[in-house]
Amino acid sequence: MNNYNKIILLHAVDKSTVFLSKFEEEFRGYYHSFNSENDSIHKAKELIADLEPKSLIIYLGHGNSSKLYEPDERGEYKKNFLDATKANFLFEDHDIFLLSCRSNDFIKKIYNSNYSIGFGNIISSKEELDHENRYNDIKKVLTEEEISQFNQIYVNCSIKIIKKLVKEKIIFQDIPKCFRYYINKEINKILLNKANNNRVELARLLFEFRNQIGFKFNPKY
Repeated sequence: MNNYNKIILLHAVDKSTVFLSKFEEEFRGYYHSFNSENDSIHKAKELIADLEPKSLIIYLGHGNSSKLYEPDERGEYKKNFLDATKANFLFEDHDIFLLSCRSNDFIKKIYNSNYSIGFGNIISSKEELDHENRYNDIKKVLTEEEISQFNQIYVNCSIKIIKKLVKEKIIFQDIPKCFRYYINKEINKILLNKANNNRVELARLLFEFRNQIGFKFNPKY
């Protein structure tokens, strides 16, 4: 099976990611949070650096196609937690699960990890929705309540899958299939709820989440 030496779940906490604190309730013993203080960031990197292969690293926070960000209460996200160079060093021979925006592209730049999974553009707030709409002709129309529902759905699906992974009920390669299964169930529920006049828009957001999942294996020669 997975045979992990150690499992760590790193949560980059600021006001925009506090909703991910649900992972702490579910994964006590694995969960570690860090904030924007230098000492906190340094300790988070040390946790990764001290891992013996093969370990499982789960990252919760903001990112883009070329980096993972440090927490930022101002929401500017200019400081790198890990760029591709550092990630290639720290993630070497580990399995990585990056629940952050555009990590599906970021993992393409990581060649030293074992298995990797990343995600597309995860719209987790009204500010991120407005930013998305500013640069796209087709506008998404979602209330804050619907964005919160979207967040709750993908967080709950992630928790279910990680629990299965930790308990050795699935192997890492099964993760994309599990996401398709759980997200499809949620899409069906939403579309069947005729009381929600905006159900198609919310379902479309989940379709995008599901379809943009990236998976990568770096074989060792």
